Order: sequence, then C-alpha cells, then structure tokens
Amino acid sequence: MRLLLVLSILLVAACSQPGPPHYERALAIERELVRTESDLSYSNSGYVQVLRELRQVPRSSPDRPRAMAMAQRISDARRIALAENMPQVDHLPRRLQGQEAAQPPQPAAKAGARTSRPRPAALTAAKERMDLDDAQRQKLDITLYSTTWCGYCKKARAWMVSADVPFVEKDIEKDPAANADYQKAGRGYRGVPLIVVNGKALRGFSRPSVEAAIREVVGS
Repeated sequence: MRLLLVLSILLVAACSQPGPPHYERALAIERELVRTESDLSYSNSGYVQVLRELRQVPRSSPDRPRAMAMAQRISDARRIALAENMPQVDHLPRRLQGQEAAQPPQPAAKAGARTSRPRPAALTAAKERMDLDDAQRQKLDITLYSTTWCGYCKKARAWMVSADVPFVEKDIEKDPAANADYQKAGRGYRGVPLIVVNGKALRGFSRPSVEAAIREVVGS
C-alpha cells in the first residue's frame, strides 16, 4: 500500500513537470547558427533540427503560434531554395510562386566594426553585362517562355536586360502559339521559365547555365 502511494506521488510529480522548452531550444540553435555560419540561409542543414524542435511545441503552449509561424517561414524558404536550384525536380505551390526566400536573422554588428556600403548601381550593372559585340549578339536566338506570376521568370528577364543580352519573351498563358512552341521545346517540362538559347532548352533559370549556353554560341 505504501509503495502504491509513493508511485502515485511520483507519477503526479512527473506529470506536473513542464515539458521540454522546444521553442527556446529552437531559438538557441538558430542563434548558434547565426554566430558560427557565414552566409547563412534557411537551406542550411542546421535548420532541420530547428524545425524538429519547433514542431514539438505543444498545442497548449503559448509559444505555439510563434513556433508554427517560424516553422512555416523556414519550410517555405527551404522549398523555394530547392525549386530554384533544382527546377526540374521540385515545383512550387502557387502560393509560393514569385516569392523571394526569407532570410535568417543577421548577426548583430560588433562594437567598432565597420559597416559595408552598398555597391553603386553602376558597378552592379557593369558586373552583370556580358560585353557582347554586335557580331556576337547577331548570332544569338534566345526565347524566354514565361508567365506573369513567375518570380524566376522576372529574375531571368531582369538579368538578361542588365546583361544586355538580346531575347524575345513569350507568355505561354496569353499566347496559344507561344504555348505550343513551349511544349515542343520543353519536351514534357511543365515549369517556367523555359529559356531556349539557339535551340538548347534550359529548364528554370540558372545564370551560370544561361551564360554557358550563350558562350557556346558566340564562341567566347
């Protein structure tokens, strides 16, 4: 009888203990990532553990709404990054299409540290240019198949304009003929953008891939 009484007391005491502070633990892991990782993004593998802690926050916890919002932000950013790096594998849901991936908090500046100044727009534009001459530009036949809602289409368009690369853009949702050409060139690809450089189809937008395809055509 006495043993049962002791076990009952221990059980009540155990049940009354607060659960593990998963939200605080997630924040602590993120702080360590911010402190130790350079060029940190939500695609960093350390955020897998952060997500694991956030999803264990009890529904009854007052931290639950903040934890779920943080988990959603991290998950969305990781999905956007995956689709950007591997557009042929992962396709974004419509709610994420055209969005930029969120970024983790930045480390606090140390006292006395020098802050970097933004690069002048002229220098940025100069860096983007491919410096093609007229003869090289005339060799290029580039088509950008796009839609109005596609964020990566906007990135591709902006880069080609800043790089001074000649191209024609066709909206596959507004132009039936463009859609037919897109389907033929894409050979089953259902994503956007599709960039065709002198007959070579590039799925999604990867600046190095587009530059390499252009270099192959112009011979530089």
